[in-house]
Amino acid sequence: MRLWHVAALAGLLLLAGTGPSAGSSAQLVGGGLIWDPLRGKTIDSPSDFGFAVTAEGGIFVCSMAGPLTGGFKGLKVMTVEGPVTKGSLKVTGRTATFSGKATVVLVPGMSKEPVQVLDNVAYTVTVGLGGAGKAWLIMKVPAFTKTLGGDTGGTVKIGSITWK
Repeated sequence: MRLWHVAALAGLLLLAGTGPSAGSSAQLVGGGLIWDPLRGKTIDSPSDFGFAVTAEGGIFVCSMAGPLTGGFKGLKVMTVEGPVTKGSLKVTGRTATFSGKATVVLVPGMSKEPVQVLDNVAYTVTVGLGGAGKAWLIMKVPAFTKTLGGDTGGTVKIGSITWK
């Protein structure tokens, strides 16, 4: 998924809202390109990401595919996308955390299948607010942390993460 697809998804979610109370709810919104890992916290994992989250839930997508972000740990494609669990959003200062259950697509699969699709995979995302060069994202997918050698994420090179 290209960066502009992710940004468009986040924008559409903001316009559509997430339910009757969406208009009065504060929103955590992010979209962009993750590039440099966070030393001691994430492995090298360039990726495109997008999310729109309120207390009522939301949506999250992270894609490691294409010319800039593909070729990750022997995978040509890895996507993690799914709903954010209602009530999981926590904001403290300039840091926020949310979680949910995602569909994960791996090409090739972990056991050398051409494509592997896994449903209902738990994930947690922690972010630091800001613009390019200041914002950051850490994605924990416990089912893959050991296999991949750590959590994915890093500093946002293009894009931003904001709380509105």
